[in-house]
Amino acid sequence: MKIVIFNVSAALSAYVEFGNRKLVIDLGKSSDFSPVNDFLLPLFRKRERDNNPLEPKPKQECYTIDQLIISHPHKDHLNDIQDFDKYFNPILLTTPNAKDTDSELNINWSHITTPDDEDVLYLKNMMANRNPPLAVTDPYKMTLAYLYPKAVEDDATLDSESYTNNVSLAVYINDRYSILFPGDLQKEGMKALLNGTTKNKQGKTLKNKLQTFGVDFLVTPHHGLRSSFSTALFDAIKGHKTHKLNIVPEKPNTKDDARQIDSRYASTDYCEAVNNLSTKDSPACQRKTSNGHIYIDDDGNVHVESDINEILKYFN
Repeated sequence: MKIVIFNVSAALSAYVEFGNRKLVIDLGKSSDFSPVNDFLLPLFRKRERDNNPLEPKPKQECYTIDQLIISHPHKDHLNDIQDFDKYFNPILLTTPNAKDTDSELNINWSHITTPDDEDVLYLKNMMANRNPPLAVTDPYKMTLAYLYPKAVEDDATLDSESYTNNVSLAVYINDRYSILFPGDLQKEGMKALLNGTTKNKQGKTLKNKLQTFGVDFLVTPHHGLRSSFSTALFDAIKGHKTHKLNIVPEKPNTKDDARQIDSRYASTDYCEAVNNLSTKDSPACQRKTSNGHIYIDDDGNVHVESDINEILKYFN
């Protein structure tokens, strides 16, 4: 398994390969980095040249990817969506939705934070054209868990905490190591998902897997912000700590920044820090993407690179 969590400032985007599967989880971009133009296109074009040097793909054709998961319709998780749609065709497009128009699994688009944002509208149109299922490309190695959007909307606590954040899809992958992407689930949303206090799908399954297999890498919920630190999540994880590393997808903090990272992610109380970045005297419990793009290789070793071309070298 190979994973990249991109440095996209206060946004989120990741690329995952395991077996023959290729996934993109969220598509946030920053002012100076695009996951699509700066990583995905160079990678797929390189592989195409290597495999078919005399037969380049016509410009109008798209590259196939197994799954695109947009955890929830916030701009910082999907503002590279239009360029992605130009160049890539996901076999599965997965975001909170259902095939039935009146299902409790459907997002209430008028209820989300920015219903008229151009990228939100673009995603909504993509969904309408594809009628995508809420499923995973590999059910043996992946778990997709989420709260029913209608249940979030009808729960005063979950709704006030943030309807759009609490409809986030949580993605757990367990292959050579395990990683959890909980989107922007907030405190009460995470508790509801894991403890079954409101309508949810696969919350019990996810909790059982966290208790049985643990979490090697946690991409911290809601960018690691203090307001969303979830003790319920760590209570559910085997040993109540992540095994290897907590990864915070967030910009650097400034003195006057209201977005404060919870210091507990950097503590050995919440991470065993069994990783190649740790030393005997200095355990590495946390890395922020503001330190660089974070690449995790097949053996679970972590590499932090400021230059995306250094990350591309790790991929054949």
